[in-house]
Amino acid sequence: MQDVHTIGKYADFAVGDIRTFAEACGVTLSVTLLSLLIGTVIGIIFGLIRCSKNKLIRFLPLIIMEPLRNSPLVVQLFLVYYGLPVMAGILLKDYTAAIITLSLNTAAFFGVLVHNSILAIPVSQWEAGYALGHGKFSTFINVIARQALRLLIPQAITLYIGQLQCSSIVSLISLRDITRVGQLLSVRTMRPFAVWGIVFGLYYLVSFPLARLADYLAKRIDYTY
Repeated sequence: MQDVHTIGKYADFAVGDIRTFAEACGVTLSVTLLSLLIGTVIGIIFGLIRCSKNKLIRFLPLIIMEPLRNSPLVVQLFLVYYGLPVMAGILLKDYTAAIITLSLNTAAFFGVLVHNSILAIPVSQWEAGYALGHGKFSTFINVIARQALRLLIPQAITLYIGQLQCSSIVSLISLRDITRVGQLLSVRTMRPFAVWGIVFGLYYLVSFPLARLADYLAKRIDYTY
C-alpha cells in the first residue's frame, strides 16, 4: 500500500508546470524561428550560387550542403556542441549550439528548394523578359523570381514544419524546450501518457496551422505558364 501511495504522490501535477510548459514553448519557438530566419537567408544565397553558369562556383555550396543534407541532424548537433570544444576549443552554450546547427541544416535544404524553383521556370520566360527590354538582372527580379517564389513558398512552409518538429532534438543537450520539459515532468509525475500527450498537443497546435497554410497555397498556385 505504501508503494501505491508513493506513486500517487509523484503523479500530482504542480501549478507551476503550466508556467514551465509556457517557457518551454517560448524556447522551442525562439530556437525554431531564429534558426529558420538565418537558415532561409543563407539558403537563398546557396540556391542563387547553385544557379551560376560557372561550374566551379556552382559546386562550392555543395561542399556544405551535401554533408548536412545526408547526415543525421543529431550528429550535427553533437559535433557543434561536443565536438567544437575538443577540436577547436570553442565552448558554446546549448542555445547557441542549437541555433547554429538548425540554421545550417535549414540552409542546406532551403538552398535546394531555391535552386530547383528557379530551374523549374522555362527558358522561354527569360526570353520573354529580354524581349520586353529587361536586362538579365531585371528579368530575374521582375519575371523569374516572382514565378519561382510561387513555387517555393508551399515547399518552404513544409520544410519549416519539419524543422520545427526536428527542433525537439535540442533536448538531447539539455536545452529546456518542450520535449526536454516533457522528459523531466514524465519522470517526476510518473504519468508519461498525460505528459507526452500534452507535448504532442503543443507541437500539433503550432504545426497544424502551418500545414493548412501550405495546402492552401499549393492549391492556389497555377503551375501553367
